[in-house]
Amino acid sequence: MSILRNDLQVALNNLHVALITSDEDYRDAAEFVSNSAVKELFMQLAESRQILEKSVAVAIRASDDLPSVPDPDRQTGQHLLQRLEAAFSADQTIEVIDQRLAEESQLEQLLNDSEMSVIDKEFPSLRSECLANIKEAKEKLERAKSA
Repeated sequence: MSILRNDLQVALNNLHVALITSDEDYRDAAEFVSNSAVKELFMQLAESRQILEKSVAVAIRASDDLPSVPDPDRQTGQHLLQRLEAAFSADQTIEVIDQRLAEESQLEQLLNDSEMSVIDKEFPSLRSECLANIKEAKEKLERAKSA
């Protein structure tokens, strides 16, 4: 293992951290919302992210690197801000769903970034799996929002 990461290792680690963050954000949101159907949806989406996290972690190790993790202090601060925003909104559940939709769009943007294309050479299906997961999550969130 080298001290300096190559482009593939950087891309994989950025993706890994983003997936862990998404997983943790869904779990945190599930604890916050009172709507049981939305709570269950958030837990399902967290589980699907956890599966992707594991796939990316395997890819990172295959690229001769070790997976990174998100900054726990930053995560705690973000969770607090998201809860405050939701608490002051007219409909807390809709606000939390909107927050999750925004995060899905950010994750999608990360995956579509040209710097992530390096992943396709070594792991051709990884980005497409992640993008399909994001598309499915967005559809489920939109349905929950309109329910």
